[in-house]
Amino acid sequence: MGNLNKNGFTLIETMLFLAITGALIVAVLVGTGASINVQRYRDSVTSLKSLIQSQYSDVLNVQNQATATNIACDSNANISTTGSTVPRGQSDCVIMGKYVTINGSNVTTSTVIGHASGTTTSDLSDINLIKSYNLSTLPSSTETSQLEWGTQIAWPKSGGGAKSPTTPRSIAILIIRSPQNGQNYTFTGDDITVPLKSLIVAGASNPGQGQRTICVASDGLTNNNDMAISIGAYAASSSDIESRSNSVNLSLGINSQC
Repeated sequence: MGNLNKNGFTLIETMLFLAITGALIVAVLVGTGASINVQRYRDSVTSLKSLIQSQYSDVLNVQNQATATNIACDSNANISTTGSTVPRGQSDCVIMGKYVTINGSNVTTSTVIGHASGTTTSDLSDINLIKSYNLSTLPSSTETSQLEWGTQIAWPKSGGGAKSPTTPRSIAILIIRSPQNGQNYTFTGDDITVPLKSLIVAGASNPGQGQRTICVASDGLTNNNDMAISIGAYAASSSDIESRSNSVNLSLGINSQC
C-alpha cells in the first residue's frame, strides 16, 4: 500500500498562525494610535505658538475693530457710543497692542487701547511713557478659543517657575507698541484678573519682561514627554516665541523642565 499524502494545516498550526497575526495587528494599531496622539499633541503646541506669534503681527498691522461708526472714549480708555461721540479713529484713544490670557485650555485675545493722561511728556522712557497711558481692552475685538485635543497649559515640574501640582495654570501676555518710537514690549504675569497696567514692570521679573516657560500638558497624548512654549526675556517680536522640547538650555536662561 502506498503512503497517504496530507495537505493543509493542522488545528494547532492554524491557531498559532491566527495568534501571531492577531498580535502583529494589535502592535501595529497600538503603534499607529500612539503616533497619531503624538502628532495631535505637537499640532496643539504649534497652534498655541502660532497664536501668540500672530499677536505681534496684529500689533504692527493695526486694525480698528470698533464696531460703531461714532464712538466716545473717556479718560480710562473705555469706549462707548453715547455722549459726545466722534467718527471712529478720531477719538482721544489709540490702539496700542494686544492682550492674551490663557486659563487652562481657554484662550482669550483682545485689542488694547490707551488714553494719554495729562502728565504724558516726550522725555519719559518708553516703558514709563506706556505706563502713563490708561489702558483697556476693546470689547468688540475679543476672541475666545481653546487649546486643541484636550491639552492645557501647566507649570514646569522642576527648575524655574516649578510648582506642584502643575495644573491648573493661567498666564497673561500683554504686547504693547510704544507710541514714542514703535518698539514692541512684552509683559507677562500669572494673574489674569489684575489691571493691565499692573503687568507693565521694567526688567526680567514676574510680572514683567522675564523669560517664561509655558508647559503644555498632553492629557495622556504622550508618554511624559511634554513640550513647552518659551517667551524670551525682553521679547519684542514673534521670533522670540519658540516651542521647545523638554530640555534645559542655560545659555537662553531656561532651567525648567515640564
